[in-house]
Amino acid sequence: MFFDEKSISFTIRIMYTITYPRTDAFPFLFRRKILRRTFSRPGLEILGDSMNKKDYYWAKYMLIFGFFCISFGTSIFLKTEHAPDEAMRMLIPEYIVSHHTLPNGMEESVRHPLWGFSYALYPYLTAIISSVFMAITSLFTKSAAALLTAARLTSVLSGTGTLIVVFLIGEELFERRESALLGGIFVGFLPQFVFLSCYVNNDSFAVFTVALIIYFWIRGMKSAFCKKDCIGLGAGCGLCALSYYNAYAYLLCSILLFFALMIHFRKPAKEIFVKALAVFAIAFLIGGWFFIRNAVIHDGDLLGMRTTKESASLYATEEYKPENRQTPASEGWSFKQTYLQTPEGRTSNWLFSTVSSFIGSFSYMTVHLPMVLYLLYGALMAFGFLVFLFLGMVPHWFRKKPQLLLFVMLFLACLITLFMDMYNTYFSDYQSQGRYLMPALVPLMVWIDDGYSSLTAKLPGEWKRASCHLTLLPGAVWLVLFLISYIGFLIPGCCG
Repeated sequence: MFFDEKSISFTIRIMYTITYPRTDAFPFLFRRKILRRTFSRPGLEILGDSMNKKDYYWAKYMLIFGFFCISFGTSIFLKTEHAPDEAMRMLIPEYIVSHHTLPNGMEESVRHPLWGFSYALYPYLTAIISSVFMAITSLFTKSAAALLTAARLTSVLSGTGTLIVVFLIGEELFERRESALLGGIFVGFLPQFVFLSCYVNNDSFAVFTVALIIYFWIRGMKSAFCKKDCIGLGAGCGLCALSYYNAYAYLLCSILLFFALMIHFRKPAKEIFVKALAVFAIAFLIGGWFFIRNAVIHDGDLLGMRTTKESASLYATEEYKPENRQTPASEGWSFKQTYLQTPEGRTSNWLFSTVSSFIGSFSYMTVHLPMVLYLLYGALMAFGFLVFLFLGMVPHWFRKKPQLLLFVMLFLACLITLFMDMYNTYFSDYQSQGRYLMPALVPLMVWIDDGYSSLTAKLPGEWKRASCHLTLLPGAVWLVLFLISYIGFLIPGCCG
């Protein structure tokens, strides 16, 4: 029903009206006076080739509100059996609410009987926040469904916060407001990101902390890390430390970028030391407590990895014990066998499965989008990135040293994130899930956004007044694809 000509034509016209909200664009949508009063807004007024400020903020807040409504509404109806690892993660906030204390990770009540370990051995700030929402909700109702929705609110707010910060990043990076709007659309309305923002997990919060760190990288690049930016970067790093290990590349790159920029700006050693100490102190105050606690409880195991392995060896069922688990490394697979060939019992290779589930693969990767949608999403991203390589990368990122340093650190963080996922797949647990690459989402979409913005900026003079609309055109297409993915596949596949 979603791919017939009439449905697609109508959907495109609806999205055009939302993106360019003029009452004279499609009069049939605004026949009633109440609708006209509610939805009527001035059309996009071009200031040179930029979007009117009032229209930008109206569109921005509508997108943020729309994202929140979609993710919160989905979190209410999403079935637990379609929320990966949620049951295992929910053991932690349930324990906190019941016992009014934090688990140490070895309690039987928070340990998964199949895998033999607990997520409480890893950072679980999201579970603590969820437990607060659950405790507040329990004052009014003891309904299991209401408590689950309360726990999921952490992911909903993390996703919404990510979208807000991405808009701020766009406003810092781009001169044209429509470019900032486009970046928010690309990040916030990727089907997989919306799905991750609907149930209990650490992924959406990790993306939020990454966006926060990148935002203060950009601000620090402009201000040589003034007091506010040092506080912001420290807070972002502290929160990131309590999110997910696959986002830790940004902690390393924060250190490298900070010192590289301070040296570039030729700041005195005393100022560099004081600011570095401030960033570290704030990050440590926010995130250090967990790792000290882990080290004290688990004989120096800061990250909880050794204890996790020991717990799994003791309590996991026989086939899931670490020593009995088969990995590509234990099987002697080559690079090609691991990442490019389809293993026995699977329907696709690691590369395709990872890319497709980065775009959108729901439930336990059992609810897929049609191949045509993957191809359309892939084409939009690939084209934007290629244009960025040819038109945007050198003039926008390579001509000034601070921008070059920022680009190098973003690229390095993405590369480390990819390497960590590939390393874990080969040596620890064969996982072809795009969510492990979500920390690379914001940089990737910023570059794709820059590609499309660079393309429209190259238009001849007579096209300049239309460049705003043309810049937002990929965003309108992206929103159409999202609605098809969401209404046609995510909702019936996971909520029906």
